[in-house]
Amino acid sequence: MTRALVERFGRWVLGWRWAHDEGEIGGGPVGSWCCPRDSITSPDETLAKVATALCEWRAWLEDLAERFDRFRLDSVPDEERQHQWERAAVHLVTHVVDRTGAGDAWYGHCEQVLTWFLARWGVEEATAESLVEEAIGGRFESWTGPEPDVVDDMARRLSLSLTEADGL
Repeated sequence: MTRALVERFGRWVLGWRWAHDEGEIGGGPVGSWCCPRDSITSPDETLAKVATALCEWRAWLEDLAERFDRFRLDSVPDEERQHQWERAAVHLVTHVVDRTGAGDAWYGHCEQVLTWFLARWGVEEATAESLVEEAIGGRFESWTGPEPDVVDDMARRLSLSLTEADGL
């Protein structure tokens, strides 16, 4: 199904199965698809679930794009960039926690969202992945949202790493 969707619509569809909790790909924002065992029923019902999940994923991506643009970095003076990075990180982590319900492995999607945000603003993807992983430092856990002070510390670490990195 995923191959057919990618061929028809493009690579953006790849997350349509990124389900809440312990789904086929767990820890994600999609609530209308779980896994083949629980989601595949009759052909018509299954296709309806796939379509709903695909729409849900697309809406999530569009929501993230709008949120990324709220924290524009291309027009922020250098002296305000670190604060902007930090505010964005806190906002995005909080939003991912809300959307995923902080279920099983939610932090994997959170890392992905933060990496996408950094890449959106010109950070090379491998660098972004490394900086996000280092800033989180294994402090996010399944089935529980992070305490506000942990999110604040992670955001501070990430923003400091970004402002210290060459070319950022």
